[in-house]
Amino acid sequence: MTKQITSVIIMGLFSFLGGCKNSSGKVQQVNHSDSVKLEDITSRIDQAEGWVDIFLKITSDIKTDTSHIYVAKGLYKNKTVGLQIEINSNIRAGIIDGKPDSKSGVMPKAVRLKSLGQESDELVKALAELYKVNSDKGFTKQIISATAFSLNEMPVVLDKNDYYRLKLFFEENDEYLYSEMFLNINTEKREIELHEKDADYREPIINVWTK
Repeated sequence: MTKQITSVIIMGLFSFLGGCKNSSGKVQQVNHSDSVKLEDITSRIDQAEGWVDIFLKITSDIKTDTSHIYVAKGLYKNKTVGLQIEINSNIRAGIIDGKPDSKSGVMPKAVRLKSLGQESDELVKALAELYKVNSDKGFTKQIISATAFSLNEMPVVLDKNDYYRLKLFFEENDEYLYSEMFLNINTEKREIELHEKDADYREPIINVWTK
């Protein structure tokens, strides 16, 4: 783990508070697409706060030996948008006795983002528009890996119905692409939220997601 991430976690945590391949080939898939009603990804944005925080509905959940692979979708201007998000199943608590613990809570490549094709192209274009970043590129064909810091006082147990918060770090070793974002997952409501950390990260995030 880089010194940069360690310092960012310690300094930035409380301001927020106010992937993994299957090794054995065994998977368990739950498809919710027939019962999920997609909603506009911007419907919960608070204009007064000024943050572009979007949410997606989980339409599919594949459980592997080491992760959960979610397909998450929503609507933007009547178009279906979405992406695949793979989250490691072994993320430990990052808040110990009320304090951030970077040793326990940080996991490199804990989250992996993958394109669904046209729906992911539409998602990144929607995000660029909402972020006011000039880009018409589609979602990258590469898998995007992110380091995660757990903002939870308990391990992230994705099999349980609960609400978990992660802070994601992209491209830690590139000063131009380095960026942060919050990923929250509500396993009971089957929702994933993508929250802004800072408006300065808007352009780098779009560049990472489209490179």
